[in-house]
Amino acid sequence: MTTMTEPASSPEISTDPRSARPEPPMRANHALHTVYAGSFTAFLGLTMAEVVYPLLVLGFTGKPLLAGLFGTVQFTALLLASVPAGNFVDRHDRRLILIVSESIRAGLATVLAVSLASGHVWLIEIYLSAAILGICQPLSGVRTLALRSVAPASQLTRALSVQQAVSSIAQLIGPAVGTVLYAVNRSLPFVAVAIGMGVSVLCAVVVRFDSKPQLTGTDFPAATDSPAESDARAAKRESESPLAGLRIIWGNPVMRGTMLFIMLINLIGVPLDLVLIMLAKHENVPTHYIGLILAAFAGGGIIGAPCIPKLYKILHPGQLLIVFGALMTIALTMTALFQFGGFWMAGWLAAIGFAVPAAQVLVDVLILQQVPDHQRGRVLTAVMTLAGLGMPLGAAFGGSVLQIAAPSTVLCGAAVAMAGIAIFAASQRSLRTAKWPSAN
Repeated sequence: MTTMTEPASSPEISTDPRSARPEPPMRANHALHTVYAGSFTAFLGLTMAEVVYPLLVLGFTGKPLLAGLFGTVQFTALLLASVPAGNFVDRHDRRLILIVSESIRAGLATVLAVSLASGHVWLIEIYLSAAILGICQPLSGVRTLALRSVAPASQLTRALSVQQAVSSIAQLIGPAVGTVLYAVNRSLPFVAVAIGMGVSVLCAVVVRFDSKPQLTGTDFPAATDSPAESDARAAKRESESPLAGLRIIWGNPVMRGTMLFIMLINLIGVPLDLVLIMLAKHENVPTHYIGLILAAFAGGGIIGAPCIPKLYKILHPGQLLIVFGALMTIALTMTALFQFGGFWMAGWLAAIGFAVPAAQVLVDVLILQQVPDHQRGRVLTAVMTLAGLGMPLGAAFGGSVLQIAAPSTVLCGAAVAMAGIAIFAASQRSLRTAKWPSAN
């Protein structure tokens, strides 16, 4: 296993047939722009859904515990689907997988919109939607691999930065649009989600990229194989097992430390939307302003995305994670202790959002860039699995605690936990000394 200070197998290697292609400027790369368009509409739909689903459950039941259960079902389904999904992605046409998964999500939103419009919706239907969304999420992650296929290696970090800006813009608009539409009619935001996913499907149909995994060597042993060749083939079969992605990440100290940090962050971060919604309601913030408050997180991301290359020059990977943890600790503490209304919450959410794009691109650069293409599906879903381990627990715990504690108290507890996570990252020598891959 290579260390993070050494370049590993990646698309930059000259034996990749794609390396012989000319590299057009990003502004002339129409395939890349099509991927961005699909990403924007998909993220827009998802961010609307993330706000509207809890509001819908709260409207039906009035119980934060049941609203948190939606996230628990969704993230549990995601975890159960991730490992088999990664193996599936590395063996089948990735473009077709993206088209089918986005079509399912579009159809799901359409069915729920029709049910709400007709006035016949059951809570079990909403939770079933959560499960299907969770199953589709690792398959829709193929979009990241599509971007890597249409962006030349020399432009990859910049292309990923633009992708983060695109998703941040969608996150900025989505919550506000979702809550406004929900205030007009409960079915309207789901109509918008269906349209967004439909456009994403169209973009996946239009764009052309290398959707077949790039394999090397022969999968089956030959009669003339030497013992060394047989051992090499056995090692190759091991590298192509469904659990290969988890083994790759867990076997590298830097990858392992990074994913543990992200996993713990998600344990704290997943229930924050629900906590902030309850805090805003406790302070009598109008419903249509709640989406604007949550959108401030994405506003910070829009500002932070163009700063990624500069941040990477200033901070090493581990330092970036530690700074992110410290910033989130301060923001949670200030939001909990000084409740000056929605604008105050929005300001601190924007501060957290500023650092998020750099952390997300960090995962791609440190992990996905370091493995060969035919394993990227499994590694991508392994990242989603490890990152998501804390999500079901966080969603359920957040909803449960809000039943017995005030939102400000929950935020104080989250700040203490976040401080512990930052200290954990600082204590890991492999993270403190990690360098950016030289191929980047």
